[in-house]
Amino acid sequence: MSEELPTLKSADIPAGKNEAASRAELAEPALAYDYFKSMASISVATLGGILTLGGTVFGARIAPWQMGISALAVALSGLLALQAQTDIMQLRQGVKPPLNSSRAALRLVPALFGLGLGIFLAFLLLSYFAPGVAARLR
Repeated sequence: MSEELPTLKSADIPAGKNEAASRAELAEPALAYDYFKSMASISVATLGGILTLGGTVFGARIAPWQMGISALAVALSGLLALQAQTDIMQLRQGVKPPLNSSRAALRLVPALFGLGLGIFLAFLLLSYFAPGVAARLR
């Protein structure tokens, strides 16, 4: 008994009324959907961690605007991942999404996630290793 997963390609999408709606821009929509689902979940967890740590443990070291910048980038990453999931589902159903952001989201989601996490860690490390500079940024 073979438990091999079927490969989903754009040819597997049913043809709808509009031929443009039946073409997916992603070679493997099932893998992209799972990726975006994971990134949306990770973004929510990371956002909770940034807000919790920035408000409690590191509240005296990180200014609210610094925490806000990093949280905004992570939140945008999660929102883009959720939007890309929606676009993939619409494509799988043969509906042309109003704004097919799935291809751009493959680049933007990890970039925004890394940017937000990097900003948070940079401000935190700056507060420890260069307290004078960090105090001026507050």
